[in-house]
Amino acid sequence: MDSSLFRYIWKNSRGEQIFLLLVILVSLPFYWISLEVPKQIVNDAIQGRAFRDGHATATLLEWTVSLPSYLGGAKLTIFKGLELGQMAFLMGLSLWFLVLVLINGAFKYYINIQKGILGERMLRRMRFDLFSLLMRFRPEDVAMVKPAEVASMIKDEVEPIGGFIGDAFIQPVFLFSQAATALLFIIVQSFWMGLAALVIVLVQAIVIPILRREQLRLGRARQLASRQLAGRIGEVVETASSVHSYGASPYVEAEIGDRLGHLYTIRADLFRRKFAVKFLNNLLAQVTPFIFYAVGGYFALQRQLDIGQLVAVIAAYRDLPPPIKDLIDWDQQRQDVAIKYEQVAAQFSPPHLLPRNDEDAGLPVPSPDAPIEIVGLTVADARGTALLDRVSTIIERPARVALLGETGGARDVFARVVGRQTLAYQGSVRIGRGGDLADYPDGLLSRFLTFLGPDPSLHPTSIRDNMLFSVRRRTPEVDGEAADEAERWRLLEARRSGNPLVSARADWIDYEAMGIAGPEEIDTALLRALDIGGAQEDVYRLGILGRFGPDQSEEVLERFVEARHQIRARLKEKGLSNLVEPFDPERYNMSAPVGENLLFGVPVGGRLAADGLAADPFLRSILEAEALLEPLIDIGLRLAEMAVETFVDLPPEHPVFERYSVIQPSDLERYKEIVDSVQARGSAFGLSASARSKLLAVGLAYIEPRHRLGLIDGPFKQRVLRARRSFRLYLPAHYAAEVEFYDPDRYMRAAPLRDNILFGRIAYGVANAQPKVITLIRGVLNELDLDPLIYGLGLDFEVGKAGKLLQPMQRAKVALARSLVGHPEILVLENALAALSPSDAEAVLPRLLKEFEGRTLVVTLAANAPTAGFDRVILFEGARIVTREVVEPALSS
Repeated sequence: MDSSLFRYIWKNSRGEQIFLLLVILVSLPFYWISLEVPKQIVNDAIQGRAFRDGHATATLLEWTVSLPSYLGGAKLTIFKGLELGQMAFLMGLSLWFLVLVLINGAFKYYINIQKGILGERMLRRMRFDLFSLLMRFRPEDVAMVKPAEVASMIKDEVEPIGGFIGDAFIQPVFLFSQAATALLFIIVQSFWMGLAALVIVLVQAIVIPILRREQLRLGRARQLASRQLAGRIGEVVETASSVHSYGASPYVEAEIGDRLGHLYTIRADLFRRKFAVKFLNNLLAQVTPFIFYAVGGYFALQRQLDIGQLVAVIAAYRDLPPPIKDLIDWDQQRQDVAIKYEQVAAQFSPPHLLPRNDEDAGLPVPSPDAPIEIVGLTVADARGTALLDRVSTIIERPARVALLGETGGARDVFARVVGRQTLAYQGSVRIGRGGDLADYPDGLLSRFLTFLGPDPSLHPTSIRDNMLFSVRRRTPEVDGEAADEAERWRLLEARRSGNPLVSARADWIDYEAMGIAGPEEIDTALLRALDIGGAQEDVYRLGILGRFGPDQSEEVLERFVEARHQIRARLKEKGLSNLVEPFDPERYNMSAPVGENLLFGVPVGGRLAADGLAADPFLRSILEAEALLEPLIDIGLRLAEMAVETFVDLPPEHPVFERYSVIQPSDLERYKEIVDSVQARGSAFGLSASARSKLLAVGLAYIEPRHRLGLIDGPFKQRVLRARRSFRLYLPAHYAAEVEFYDPDRYMRAAPLRDNILFGRIAYGVANAQPKVITLIRGVLNELDLDPLIYGLGLDFEVGKAGKLLQPMQRAKVALARSLVGHPEILVLENALAALSPSDAEAVLPRLLKEFEGRTLVVTLAANAPTAGFDRVILFEGARIVTREVVEPALSS
């Protein structure tokens, strides 16, 4: 960023600034005339000066251009004007004054609108420039940046700078020209009154800025304290788990309270200073009218100033204080935003930046056999301790290289350097005859090198979008002749703002790097990468648990209904019908909860889901009619008693909770209170409505084969079936959209794909029921060629913030697969397999080695790890390489 705010503004908006300055110059004659007309109205029309000496008419709007006497004094009449009587003359002058007011208002409106647009356009440019600079920070510099502070600077701190940009040149010229015009007009009418106005103006222009210096200092302190507060809050959010784990919430709250108190003190002092200066400014502004009324009235009584001139002077002065005050405010704003700009620019001006992301960087893409040459490589930590000490080696390519050593030691630092994640090094790292690795811009580097570290972070989008992110690097062509008006406007504004012309909605995917012809082959390529990374089965399972969107065609859904019938027939054919208990309108499903048996459908909204079902008045009326309400509350009480007795001393993460308990660990204390209350009363009838609803919710979740309390008998089932029929028969019209009822011949969009395919529940208590059923289901789906649709649904799974909706091993597998999608010539894995289980890592590594035959793979491994399949092994001890072993070809076959 340019160190000077005004230079930055002028460089990027000089054309618009000059145009608006010309508009201001054009507006000044109209402003002068609008000051002159009130004098004519009073003197010529009302007092009748234009009608003296017997003149019955006066000329209105005569436009004549006269040359000076020394040039001959010739006159050129442009418009002879209108001859009008006194009343018509008065009305004409008044209308002319109204027209001038409208013209001056139109000028102000246009100038302000254009200033605002210019400011917003430059704010957009500045934010983009800052973000572009952030993208050029070296990885180690990015690690030192607090995300909350950087986001606050780009979003909030430059906001007032953007508001000032439109005023930077236009506002002082506009305000000064108006003030100077009004002051000159006053001096022309009366020198002494003009001199008095000038003195007051000079006092305001000199004294007020001096008093505001402390205000500016406080403003800087406020900005710094606010930024530090935002950074600290961001840190607390990022480390929330440790704050809760160590019970440090009171301390953290006290710390934030101290920071808020410090910020309050600064803001309160600023508030007092601000309004003290404002009071003085207003006082000085009101002194001048006193002088005008007193001195101007005196001159009028002495016949040294006529009434029209006095009125015109007072009218002109009315327009004088606002621009002077606004000029003073502008000067304060100038100093304030200049300081803010300097602070922001300093934060975005590290000593080293990555090269600009320009494909034409003058560096070649290394050939697949160009060696990696490392000479005198030295890396030190912040204390100066050598992490790598004068390391020199050559890695011939293609090769599969194992880096052995201690985790976090020289091995990992070496991998980060080769992967271009550490650039604060001495020495050189070159690939073939190209420049140093640090000289390559990201766009060029990503065409042949990919790095994956131990803490992969996914974007809060789908698995598919996350994987395609690694190949969204082919800049699309910009359609300069777009037919769409909105697109043409977007391109124009992007060009004016210095933003990219190409939209993120365009197709950025590098199909050539993926090794495919077009979009129709994307999922195939992604699934291949997922298979190598060990995540294909995870994606399949996520697809089975997913739901199709409303845009999915009925024809596709009908294929899954067909699969449902074939699965049912296949189970019967193989004598496995006892493994699945299907949904039947006339039967109670023992493997499903009581609530699901009652509803016999899938809740669409929240009203009939979970606790909402227990609290719903319509369902409760059905339960009361079938004498099921109290029995279900009793079942809930039995389950609560069992949970309190069994689980109260277990940690929340204990697997027994997930398997047997319908009560969440966080709710266990509340249910203990309910159980204690019932035992004290001897009955559940005296419980509060909320406690009864909680017990009912637990009772509705009861599954006999799972909880095995022997509470479901034949009569109970019959009552549930009657309640099921009544619920559907008497369902109110406004409930229709709340539930999608089970139908053996229809696909249920609200239900997961697994429930639609199975249309029932796997029986509890039958040995190996689940793997047998899953194997059969997968066989049928494969025969019907439905696997691609399931994988597609899995790829659509939203991973959440930083991929938190995936398990850690799943995140690591997806990240690994993402690094493979673009078929990089060099892939560097620094502890990327550490997040996998030992068995998964052992399965993935051979697939990676096979995939990178003819390419270069660099993997960090433990010092004692087996190295079969690698072409080269480099062992690190301390900060040096101690062994450079070329593995025999037999091992790599």
